[in-house]
Amino acid sequence: MNIFNNKRFFILPIVIIVSLIFSSFLFFNQIDKLKKQIDNLYFGTFIPVHKLHNIVNIYDKAIYINKLLKKDKKKISEGWNYYYKSYKTNKEKAILKKIDLKILKSFKRYDSKLFLNIVLNINNIIEYEVNVASSQRKVFLEKYKQMNEYLKYSLIIILLMSLALVAYIIYLSLQKHTELEKLTNKYKIDSITDGLTNLYNRKHFDLIFSKMTIIAKENNWKCAFVMLDIDFFKPFNDTYGHDMGDMVIKSVANTLRKSFNKQYEYIFRIGGEEFGVIIFDITISKLKKSLDNLQLNIKNLQIPHTASATGYLTISMGVTLVDNNSINKEIKELYKAADDKLYHSKENGRDQYTI
Repeated sequence: MNIFNNKRFFILPIVIIVSLIFSSFLFFNQIDKLKKQIDNLYFGTFIPVHKLHNIVNIYDKAIYINKLLKKDKKKISEGWNYYYKSYKTNKEKAILKKIDLKILKSFKRYDSKLFLNIVLNINNIIEYEVNVASSQRKVFLEKYKQMNEYLKYSLIIILLMSLALVAYIIYLSLQKHTELEKLTNKYKIDSITDGLTNLYNRKHFDLIFSKMTIIAKENNWKCAFVMLDIDFFKPFNDTYGHDMGDMVIKSVANTLRKSFNKQYEYIFRIGGEEFGVIIFDITISKLKKSLDNLQLNIKNLQIPHTASATGYLTISMGVTLVDNNSINKEIKELYKAADDKLYHSKENGRDQYTI
């Protein structure tokens, strides 16, 4: 029995994948924000300031030669429009609008005082932009530092949580499976199986059954013991012969194996035509569904049986459910209870189960 067949083990990779996706999302989101900060620093400061410096140089040249050339007017217009149309606050727009009017005025006639005033205004703008860029850089470096700390601690937390989950799940699984692993590994396969059906034999049944309440109590499980046998088996043997009787026992055993093939389900041949099933960690609704499915599978075999009222082979079952009300009872009481319920099923017409 492999403890890692437990569905809980699928929780761990899911948690890790979700954690990594979430962590990656946060990481790339922060990187994207940093990129925008860098773009703002570069495109919002460096290029506009560079263009403003060019404008100042052109006006300085015009003052020196007492003339503003037509090609220089075009350069001033292009550089200023680029800066003027970029994002600005309302207060900044009001100041720039005044300078914009002065620049338009400078295009109409040469005026050294006007040119000097424009140069002074633009130099003030350059100084303002540099100060803003410096402030933005400080904010950027602080956020960058915070992001590094955030990512570092986030990854540490995710790692610790993943390790804690692994340890917790392994602990739970080992706790629940230790007793069953000990029982399963204690005997070799050839010493615990029935020769005719290859199901667990009576010896192994006695061992598992004796520990059923202990396992149920340790794991807080509801468990069930199903005792069943083939209806009118002696008449069947008398009518069809012992070889056919053995074939029927094998068929019922195979059907049981197909019907109870999940983890924590153990099937036994107790003796003759009598079988037992011990189911750990079961609910009453799942138990009834399993028993109904078993009866249907037996009927679907369509094995003729003239001594049976149905004309076909059927089985009867008695079931003991081990829960909080019965978990402290003696094993022999639980066995007798199942035997009594089997007898009740037979007395009430067979081909049925009683819990």
